[in-house]
Parts: sequence; structure tokens; C-alpha cells
Amino acid sequence: MDGVFTRLYADLDREALASLDSDKVLGLITDEERYVLATQYWTFNVDAAAVVSVVRHVAQEVVPFWLEEAGFIKTDMTVSDSENWTYEVWQKRVDAGPVELGINGFDMHRSVYFVCVGPQQPGGRVTISNLSPADEAVIEMRDGAWKYRDWDDLYIKGAPDALKGHHLLTTYRGRAREAHLVGAFRTTPFPSSAAPDQIVLTWSEDPRATQSIQWRTGPDTKTSAVRYRKTGDQDYAQVTATCESIEDRLLMNDRYINHFTAILRGLDPATTYAYSVGNGDTWSDEAEFTTAPDGDAAFSFVCFADTHYSADAGRLIQAAFRQHPETAFSLIAGDVVSTGLYRNEWDHVFEYGRDVFDRWPVAIALGNHDDQDGLGARLPLALFALPENGPEGVEPERTYSFRYANALFLVMDVGTSFEVQARWIEDQLAQTDATWKFAVFHFPLYSVEEDYAAIREQWGQIFDKYHIDMAFHGHVHYYLRTKPMRNLQPVADAADGTIYTISIAQSGRRYPLPEAEYIAKRFTGVAVYPKIDVDGSRLVYRAYDIDGKVLDELIIEK
Repeated sequence: MDGVFTRLYADLDREALASLDSDKVLGLITDEERYVLATQYWTFNVDAAAVVSVVRHVAQEVVPFWLEEAGFIKTDMTVSDSENWTYEVWQKRVDAGPVELGINGFDMHRSVYFVCVGPQQPGGRVTISNLSPADEAVIEMRDGAWKYRDWDDLYIKGAPDALKGHHLLTTYRGRAREAHLVGAFRTTPFPSSAAPDQIVLTWSEDPRATQSIQWRTGPDTKTSAVRYRKTGDQDYAQVTATCESIEDRLLMNDRYINHFTAILRGLDPATTYAYSVGNGDTWSDEAEFTTAPDGDAAFSFVCFADTHYSADAGRLIQAAFRQHPETAFSLIAGDVVSTGLYRNEWDHVFEYGRDVFDRWPVAIALGNHDDQDGLGARLPLALFALPENGPEGVEPERTYSFRYANALFLVMDVGTSFEVQARWIEDQLAQTDATWKFAVFHFPLYSVEEDYAAIREQWGQIFDKYHIDMAFHGHVHYYLRTKPMRNLQPVADAADGTIYTISIAQSGRRYPLPEAEYIAKRFTGVAVYPKIDVDGSRLVYRAYDIDGKVLDELIIEK
């Protein structure tokens, strides 16, 4: 497909690319490409005569071009699922040997087809081998079975008797993107250039003595650096950045960028530095950052959630920075964008955060939209240099911790094993001497709409045991603060329980919501961000709207 994209870019203008449909695509690909797309999407062997069923979503308008050509016949059988979606069943009888299946289509229909394989004769047995992609799970076809590994809550509830007991080849919705050409091509309103931009401060090491800085240029700029000095000093130090080429093959006007990362080390705690990034005669405007203090010095931070690359969220971020310039850093509790694979959406985020993210370090938790359709979080992990101190066996930067003054921050990934992270969370909390302990992750432990019982079961008891003070979430698009919670019940005092908060950086939900005993404060339809001031053993929590009005507040004294 990379070869197809490169050739189409060379042969077609933007208008032609944007107007492609399935018939036009079939006229543009070579015979070899057509063969591969018709046979190499899914391959496996069967050891006996079998019935192969391609179970496809009826809402997909264009039937895959290869399906009838390969001898599949549409049956009267249908399959339904827990979302009441309907799938039609196409079948083919095959002899023992190889089975080769083609793409889901040139559109991006996310409810991609799945496959069932069973014996031709009742009571017979069929074994599948040499499955490619090799990491697809094969389970039993039955009511209650899941078909998408990136959405295991979506289960089959209407399996035809003729398919029950067959092998079910699960898949993931991201496969819809593999051959996506129809309506696929995008542009960014903020393309890269030779000049550095999208400057972002993060931490990948100790915030007291280091500062990580990231930025981008166009692909022709091969080297770049940071020059920096203590404010008031005249002499600069300089650090050369590492460079990573990042591709978004569907971005017509900015397919490649160079992304630079530099880590400044050996800095003094609680010290302000001026810096700029660039090379030669092209340098960014000078900005400042301040390293974390030693000990238990006072500090503050803000938390956003579900920015979804929206202009409204951008205005909220800018307002928070204007209203509270003394704030040390910001958190984003997931769903920074709506489609984590689309670099044009990240371009919006960085544009809306311009002159903020280069002064406030930002720490992000991955949301389900940042790590979408089972395809991983390649872009956010490339664009943000984050700590690599997470659980063993988990992709670095997905889950991490950092210490700021007398507070420990645990940032977790809702797309990674809750059990694996639970062991890491307990280790982190058992070893810390921090006065304050905060957790940041996307899915809320307490929500009146979506229930994440598995996270509560794995993590909630650890939070109770070691007394996490506050946890910050997003996802459900309204504001909520719980009463202090312990053992799934409200308790009277914050000293005895954890306070869970949900915020939303856009206007969010507007319809009425059910009540719950654990709710201390909730409202809908307003973009809001919490600001937390920590001073020794005293914490002040306030939630603000875009105009700086305080919508919720509490004080905790230890």
C-alpha cells in the first residue's frame, strides 16, 4: 500500500485523490496489487474439508471486490451483536489446504469482517494452522463471543446454529485502515516548514534537574539544537537534538516531518532558564521554563481532559495559562485528539497550545482515541518524550511516574493490561515517601454512564491500601467530583478515601444524568479545568470555567 500511495501522489492531483471511489481505485492499481489485495489480507491452512464464512457488516455499502470472484456466496444467515448491528454471512466450501482472503475494502468501514471456519460434515473437525496475521486470536463461535480485540465489550448475541462451535477468527477495527483510499486523503492547515515550531516541554527524567524539549521542522532540516541559559546570564549552553522522521502517508500537503527531541541535564532545582530551538540563522523566539523544586516547596498544576483537538479546548488552555501563569505544569487525562493516527489533529493541538506548551511542561495519559482501533499509539509516543519507568513488558511511555516536590504522579494507560499495571502501581506506592499521591488515567472509576468495574477491581483496592489522594479522569464528557471513596463506599473524610474527578475541556454532555450516592459535585455543558495548589500538607482544589469563575472547590489538610 505504501507503493500504491506513492504512485498515486505522483500521478494524481489533490482533487483526484479526494474524489477516488472503489471503482476508480480498481482501475488504478496493477494486476499484481489487485492479486495481493484479494488474497493476502488473511491467510491460513485447514487440514480438512471446511466451510469458510466471511461475516460482513450490512451497513458497508460496497461489497469487497474479491468476495464473489473468490467463489463466496451470500447466504440467508445473519449475525447480530450487543450493539444490534447486523452482519450477513457469505460462505465457500474449501478442500484441505490454503485459504486466502482479501481486504475489507478501500473505504474505512471500521466494522471489518470476521471469519468463521467449520467442518463441512456434522461432527467433523477442522484445525487451522499457519494463520497470518499470526497474532489474531481464534476462539469458539457462540453467543457472547467477542470479535474485535480492541473492543471486547462488543459481543455476539445472535449466532446462527449452523455457525456455533466453528472457529471464530477475531480481528481488530484498525484493519479497516490498511487499504484505505476512498475518502482517505487529508490536509493540515498547519504544515511544517524549515523553521522550528510545535515546541513542547515534557519530562522524561527528573523534573528537578532535567528538561525535555520537542519540536518539529519540515523534512529538509536534518539537524537542530537547543540553546539555553539561566535567566540573567549572558552565556548559552547548547544541546544537539535527536531527530526522528515521522510519516502520515495520507496527509497530502505534509506527508513527512522531522521531529526533534533534546534533553537538558545537570540543571539546578527551582531555577528559571531561557531557551530557544533551531539551527544556524533560524531560531525560535526565546521562552522560559522553571525546574522543579527540592523538598516540599509549594507548587500548582492544572488538569485538562478530552481536548479532542478542538478549538474550544484550545481556548480553555490559553485561558488557563493567562489566568494562572504561576502554574508549574499541566496534565491531559487522555483523548488529546480524536484519531491518534492523524497527524493533522496533533497539528491542531500544538497550534492551539502555542505559547503555552513551550512554557508549561505537559504530561499526557493515553485515551482510547489516542490509541485507536488496536493500532497502537505510535504518534503520541513519538511526539511526547515521557518517562520510561513503567511496568516491565509494557511499551515504554505508556505508563509512567514522576515526582514533583512532595507529590508522586502515576500516569496509567487504559489500553494496557490492568493487572500488569496493578503490580507496578503497588510497587510505586509502597516505595514512595511522597506526602501527596495522584493518579491520572482516562477511564473513570466512578461514572453514571460507563462502568469500568475491571479497573476498580484491579486498581481501586490498591488506591485504598496506600491512600491515593486524588485521581483525574476524562472520557465521559462532563464534570464530576466524588466524595472520598474507600472500599467502593463514600467516607466522611479525605484522609480516609480517594477523591475521583472527571473534567472536560469542551462543553460536553448536555442531557440529564442519573444521580449516585458517591457524587459530591457534577454539572454538564461547561468546559472546565481543575487547578490544584499544593503547599506542604495543604491542598486547595478549584475547578474553573473559561472565564475564570470557580465552579467547584475543596481544601484538604493533612
